[in-house]
Amino acid sequence: MAHEPAAERRLERRTSAATATDAELAAAAVAGDPGQVGGWGPVVDWPVVGVHVALLENGKVLAYDSVGDNATETYPVHDHTRATVWDPATGTHTPVNVDTGYNLFCSGLAHLADGSLFLAGGNKDAQLHGIVQTHVFDSATNAWSLGQDMAFERWYPSVTPLHDGEMLITEGGPDVPEVRELDGGLRALNTASLNLPLYPWMDVAPDGGAFYSGPGPTMRSLDPAGGGSWSQSLGQRDNLNRDYGSHAMYDVGKILVTGGASSSSGARVIDINRATPRVSATAPMAFGRRQHNLTVLADGTVLATGGNSSGASQVDLNNGVYEAELWSPATGQWQTLAAMRETRQYHSTALLLPDGRVLSSGGGICTTCDQVGYLAKNAEVFSPPYLFKNDGSGQLAQRPEITSAADEIPHNVPFIISTPNAASIAKVALVRLGAVTHSVNMEQRYVPLSFTAGCGALRATAPANPNIAPPGVYMLFVIGADGVPSVARMVVIRASAPAPPAELPACSSDQPPTQPSTPQPSSGIAPRTAGPQPEGAGTSVDRKAPALDVRVDRRQRVLRARSVVAFARCDERCTVSARGGLRIGRRSYDLVRVSRTTRGDQRESLKVRLTRRATLALRRALTDGTPATVRIGLRGRDAAGNRSALVRATVRVMR
Repeated sequence: MAHEPAAERRLERRTSAATATDAELAAAAVAGDPGQVGGWGPVVDWPVVGVHVALLENGKVLAYDSVGDNATETYPVHDHTRATVWDPATGTHTPVNVDTGYNLFCSGLAHLADGSLFLAGGNKDAQLHGIVQTHVFDSATNAWSLGQDMAFERWYPSVTPLHDGEMLITEGGPDVPEVRELDGGLRALNTASLNLPLYPWMDVAPDGGAFYSGPGPTMRSLDPAGGGSWSQSLGQRDNLNRDYGSHAMYDVGKILVTGGASSSSGARVIDINRATPRVSATAPMAFGRRQHNLTVLADGTVLATGGNSSGASQVDLNNGVYEAELWSPATGQWQTLAAMRETRQYHSTALLLPDGRVLSSGGGICTTCDQVGYLAKNAEVFSPPYLFKNDGSGQLAQRPEITSAADEIPHNVPFIISTPNAASIAKVALVRLGAVTHSVNMEQRYVPLSFTAGCGALRATAPANPNIAPPGVYMLFVIGADGVPSVARMVVIRASAPAPPAELPACSSDQPPTQPSTPQPSSGIAPRTAGPQPEGAGTSVDRKAPALDVRVDRRQRVLRARSVVAFARCDERCTVSARGGLRIGRRSYDLVRVSRTTRGDQRESLKVRLTRRATLALRRALTDGTPATVRIGLRGRDAAGNRSALVRATVRVMR
């Protein structure tokens, strides 16, 4: 159920009218050179409120909200969820409403190691009870599926990717955490019961434990092995309960915490690279904030957006914070940036995009929201100062470019990044895909990499271990000496990935290699200077995407072969990756991802294999006569890193 479009526009106009003067004053106060303060794009209407958003491995954004625009508790039926996939490249939306019979409002969300999105909990009814269901969203097929039920109903849980690829589920009502295991099964941590606030801030620490930094003031660490165990108190972060504040892991083992409580302006840095966390004060924000979002940017600085400054629990249209602020880890100081056009408060989100910009969306869907007329069913995109020339022209800066890199990389090995800008690169970093709701990004982390620059390429070293970079999909950025980042290349970090090529190309006599570089502190980039960046001599960039031809028998005896077989051929030598899921009724089971190199002159077979759990479920389904299908997606990538269009296929399982 939703408002008619005319009613939606009236609600949004009411919000805009109530906040227009404040927005205009804020914009005027920080107007200036985009190279100093950045710039906001136009406000664009969306088909959903961006209450929950996640960056997908294809560079698009999944957003979902609830069953309608009004407070969720005003609706008697909760058998679906509005959802959309937004493409930043085109601005288009693809409807992907949840069709499993559940409302995923106030669920927890984070990415599995294969890049699909795992969700826990949601909203059962008008009384705001939680649900036991888990879901998976597959970006390759835009399909929703049910996972195994949790032992407890959850509403407002956090989901945290662990070092071994399992997923930790905490709070949402019950005090007993649960873990999603690699085969999709769930394990209750019955010896780790502890009362925490809703949507707790949990991040994997360098020691492999799940570190709790807030919103409550007492720091702790959870060992999720077996039945689980919590540490004793690891000390007090400060004396505030920072509910609806925000946090961000901006470097290895380093967390920035800001705002919350009664719209505090205070900020703390927590260093968890030792047995006892060390907390230090950093400069306060220029504005007190609550219901805001922190977003780690491509260069390791941290952006604060939105919120209210009055301490209002959810919404105060008279005290919205429009100005963005940028925190530098190198100086510990904040810089006030350009002001957004819409107030972003309760149920608003912010997300780093692969091009280095930040999506800001949502706001609304609550009782107070209805009472004051707050509905932000729209989005706007912020371009940070690092995307502009620093000469006052307001023009976009020339960006370094990644022309190729390995698709999959194991931990602690060197790998090659091809770039015509090798001589001018000052920093290389990985940023994990974000998943955000209620001011909590449940998995963002920034991992700088050491590297050596050669001729037309960099030799970088992958993160040392999965405690530093849990397995999954990351954005790979290179940042120039002037602070300008590239567009990200998506890479998968996982222990079982084959070791990629690691030899730098030979230099000609007039192209000596540069000296090695070590990981810089997040923001250890020299001030940006105007002017073009040096290019690699004689470098030719291949930008032609390979054409992928796929043949799939639409009816297969999947159980007998324990796999689904597809035949693929590119029009040139390329690596084809295939992934998929088995669907039985409303439940889904992940299949084992597979990759294979094709030579371009012949068709190669790829077997997408069933897991043990999927095999058992399929055997039961075939015995019971329950229909089963497998959906797979295949994509090719050539040596230059160009990717083919995604090819999808659905296979009906035969007995």
